[in-house]
Amino acid sequence: MSVATQEFITSILSKNIDKQAALAQFEKLSDANKTQLLNQLKSSLIEQNLLTEDKLAAIDQRELSAAHRQFISELTQEYEAFVPQSKKNIGKHQVHFVDQRRPFHLIKDLKKMHFQITYKSAEGAYVRDIDGNQYIDISGDMGVNIFGHKYAPIVDAVKASLDQGIPLAGYSNMIFETCELFSKMTGHERVLFTQSGTEAVMFAVRIARAATQKKKVVIFDGAYHGLSDAVTAMADLQGNSLAVGPGMLQEYADQLIVLDYGSAEQLKIIEQRADEIACVLVEPVQSRHPYIKPTQFLKALRTLTLEQDIPLIFDEMITGFRVGKRGAQGYFGIKADIATYGKIPGGGLPTGVIAGSAKYLDLVDGGTWDLDDGSMPKSKRTGMAGTHTQNPLKIAAAHAVLTELDKQCSSDEGCSNGSCIHTILNDRTAYLAQQLNQFFRSKGLPVVIDYFGSLFRFRFVDSYWGITEALFFILLRMNGVETNIQGNCFLTMAHTEQDIEDVIRAVKTSMSRLIDNNFFKKEQREQHQAQETTQQAKPKPANVAVATPEATPSTHDWQTLLNADLKKLQQEEC
Repeated sequence: MSVATQEFITSILSKNIDKQAALAQFEKLSDANKTQLLNQLKSSLIEQNLLTEDKLAAIDQRELSAAHRQFISELTQEYEAFVPQSKKNIGKHQVHFVDQRRPFHLIKDLKKMHFQITYKSAEGAYVRDIDGNQYIDISGDMGVNIFGHKYAPIVDAVKASLDQGIPLAGYSNMIFETCELFSKMTGHERVLFTQSGTEAVMFAVRIARAATQKKKVVIFDGAYHGLSDAVTAMADLQGNSLAVGPGMLQEYADQLIVLDYGSAEQLKIIEQRADEIACVLVEPVQSRHPYIKPTQFLKALRTLTLEQDIPLIFDEMITGFRVGKRGAQGYFGIKADIATYGKIPGGGLPTGVIAGSAKYLDLVDGGTWDLDDGSMPKSKRTGMAGTHTQNPLKIAAAHAVLTELDKQCSSDEGCSNGSCIHTILNDRTAYLAQQLNQFFRSKGLPVVIDYFGSLFRFRFVDSYWGITEALFFILLRMNGVETNIQGNCFLTMAHTEQDIEDVIRAVKTSMSRLIDNNFFKKEQREQHQAQETTQQAKPKPANVAVATPEATPSTHDWQTLLNADLKKLQQEEC
């Protein structure tokens, strides 16, 4: 969706446009944007009516009754019988195997079921475990996977590279071609491969500091930029930056300025402290909060950083190549000075990428200089190293990924062409979210699916990882759907329409079992009123939409629906 369309939606939802003007502008939109506009209008109505008198609330650990505990006990037995070999592996190998994810979201009452299953194979949209179960995989390999498992062009490219050997010291023709293709697709001048996404962000910040000779880095609350201490901190109530855990030094946090994302007031802080800021690092659509898409804020941020000559870095680990060739930069129509990538371009192999203007990337290698004249590299350079930065296997995988994306998306800016890979994935994800949001609302459940492109998350609006949410994901696995415990889910091109329907069915079945066993309770009216006030103060998800199961409506249907939506909005205003 273009920024202009996004602004039109905003004007309707904020009631800053009259009915006739809205209808006139509506007629000028493409069919795809008409559909998206109607979805977002309905999204707003969902958010306004989410907290009804009949709304249910998820219970938490403190409210477990004897019946709840009996259900958990019986479910534990079911689960252990479902994946016995996977559970056995945990006890057998935990002495030597260290897993940083294992304690994540651990709830004591569910400890016996808190373990990752052991996979045996993966192909297309499915993974299989060592106990013989097959799952529809919506984990998306944490954002890496866009084509599906064992995608033939990537497998063939890696095999061919492996057959040629794995020399690490020199160049290959493949890396020249890959960098040129990456530059063409993203619109950035120069491209540098790193060993991971974390490393890409770390080096991007170092480049910005070298360019500006300043220390402070602006980051935003709620964003994730990898594990480097250089970009990891949280803010206390007074706005001071704090180290987030043991072993993470306060000295690093002191160099970070943590601001609220999307707040225009926060831009004043950047302006006031511009003389000490080396760069602004932003995750344009935060993977943990995909409902926040602050278009005007990002535009103002870009203007401010240009005026103050502060490098703007877009962290596109998740959004890069997921919503279009140019990622969030193409979506918002904003060009960052530097952008960092990982996930999708690696094709399943560890990688990171920094792309940006020569002004900044020249600080790595001294820029372009000729071997046959008196030119020399620029003397101002910063340190950059890494044994596997140009590993031929990952370069081959990246080349295959980029080639396939280039073939399957005809527009550099993103398109509404029905055959474009991004349009297909975005539409399928929107359909899944719309169907499930309609179900959640019909049952009064405090759950919504937020999404951006083919990224989506289940959000329990009244809790954060309580026991009901944890049980939901266990049941979802037992109903044949594999997710990611960290929350982000993704559709791939391997998911068929039937797969999507099966995911919808599994979600409904899992939620219904929790409802039947009283893991959702009716809210008291006083609680509802208090939460309604709180909810109105929060940013509203931009893409939580309800869809009907009918086929895509005609233009006449669109006009009818839009009229109805505008009429309802006008009635509410009165």
